[in-house]
Amino acid sequence: MAHGRPHPSFATADDGPKKRFSFKDLRGFGRMQKYLKPYVAHFAVGMVVMSISGFLTLVITRLWGQLGGVGASGSTGQMPLLGLEMDDLASVGWTLLGALAIQSFFSFVRVLLFADMTEKMMLAMRQDAFDALVSMPMAFYDARRVGDLNSRISADIATIQDIFTVTLAELFRGLILIVGGIVALAYFSVELTLWMLGTLPVMMVAAVVFGRFIRKLSKQTQDEVAASNIVVQDVLTAIVSVKSYANEWLERRKYGTHAAEIKRLAMRGALWRGTFASFIILFIFGAITLVIFKGADLMQQGELASEHFFTFLLMTGLVAGSIGGMAAQFSALQRGLGAIESVMDIVDQDREVENLNASTPELSLRQTVTLTDVHFNYPQRPDVPVLKGLKLRIDAGDQVALVGTSGAGKSTVASLLLRFHEPDTGVLQVGDVPAEELDLRGYRQRVAFVPQEVILFGGDLRSNIRYGRPDATDEEIIDAAKRAFAWNFIQDFPDGLDTLVGERGVQLSGGQRQRIAIARAILKDPDLLILDEATSALDSTSEREVQAALDELMKGRSSVVIAHRLSTVKNASRICVMEDGRVVEEGRHEELMGQGGHYAQLVKNQELAG
Repeated sequence: MAHGRPHPSFATADDGPKKRFSFKDLRGFGRMQKYLKPYVAHFAVGMVVMSISGFLTLVITRLWGQLGGVGASGSTGQMPLLGLEMDDLASVGWTLLGALAIQSFFSFVRVLLFADMTEKMMLAMRQDAFDALVSMPMAFYDARRVGDLNSRISADIATIQDIFTVTLAELFRGLILIVGGIVALAYFSVELTLWMLGTLPVMMVAAVVFGRFIRKLSKQTQDEVAASNIVVQDVLTAIVSVKSYANEWLERRKYGTHAAEIKRLAMRGALWRGTFASFIILFIFGAITLVIFKGADLMQQGELASEHFFTFLLMTGLVAGSIGGMAAQFSALQRGLGAIESVMDIVDQDREVENLNASTPELSLRQTVTLTDVHFNYPQRPDVPVLKGLKLRIDAGDQVALVGTSGAGKSTVASLLLRFHEPDTGVLQVGDVPAEELDLRGYRQRVAFVPQEVILFGGDLRSNIRYGRPDATDEEIIDAAKRAFAWNFIQDFPDGLDTLVGERGVQLSGGQRQRIAIARAILKDPDLLILDEATSALDSTSEREVQAALDELMKGRSSVVIAHRLSTVKNASRICVMEDGRVVEEGRHEELMGQGGHYAQLVKNQELAG
């Protein structure tokens, strides 16, 4: 029976060209519908409050103008926007103070509403993004770098958060001020408004041209920053290799190259921003000067009241500032939409585990496990076949040793048994049932894996051992540590099980990390053990202790060992010799030595340590 399964395609975040902002991009908010829908009422109320706040800003600007007019002429009159009689400076001042107090209150309510809505949305999104990250098939992680995935959870979600707390509110407020301001300006003087609006097309064209150029420069700068961050990440991850090869200078040179390019691009951007800023300042101040000149002329002719002229100047500044701010807000919106796409690409990705909250069925793997006519290529290298018609049987309670030269496919077999990947063709079966029909989490809960290179979590020893069974008691943890021959060195630490192991377990020796991993597997009490033996990298004392721990771990359970030591191979129920993606020989040690084939050659060439 053969089952074909296509490998999913996992595009990275940077795939494809970056697009300029288009209003069609706003459809990206549709992908956030499940986060937005519960808070539609919050959002609507927030927008109403924002509208009131924007209207009050226009009223306050009008009052400022009235204040200037009354101060200049001492005249009295009615304020057209509200129909209030403004008799003197005190009347205007008290009205202005009241408007400011009301606006402050509505601004506070608006910030609180948007913050409450956004934080609840981001909590759900962060949880969903993390759930997605830990629920993907291994091919997903193989195609990405850790720094990129970490960025999705941190930087991208922070950018989305800014959109809902700041950007959308500022955009909406800006639109209110621009539209309301222009209507108010036209009320005071249609002629001056037309003079003022005549300057806008030039500024908008300049802003669009400049914005496109700056976006290109910003993208190049971001790419260089990302490249420099990758250098830092690689250096810190492989710091032992960097120092052991005395290659600090080489890494410094690589980082320096990126840093210098970042500086060059940043200075180029600064040059163009400075040029644009100078143009805008010259143009805006020139336009304002022209409007003031024209307004003064109208005042001299008696066609424009002084308070209207003061209001016009203030409101012109308000409208111009709002228009200028729109470019920055649209830029922030564009970044936010890109972040939404980036995060939702992960959240919406097909997962190997769809619901982490679902109950896990109890399964038993204490039966024959078989791989039948399995062909497999890794998704990143589809042109390189790794397994070619592999056949392997693991009977209940058997200890099967996989041996062979590097690249024969031993680690890939372990990956398939863990169901990190699925066969391209062929089938993995438990008894008579194809493994793909079994619940994935239930299956893995009955399997333990001890890798060749053990990486521990950065907490204490207790939490690292308990990872095998999160509900284990301290007594069970200590018992597992004793059976793994780890309790003696744990007791030697002043803090015992509370000893912090450092990032990736760097505070422990290789043998100690191995025994902690073995204790974790013992605590899990699996039906099937998969072990990539690492004793060849240990000193003789640690090797004996780890081997004793492994012997204890393998008692009474099926085990598959990628063997590097002759003693392990000799004790195996069955030895499977792999070559070029197939099992080419099978049997016990004496039997295979007598055949004088591949296995005998491996022993003769000392491919297996004594």
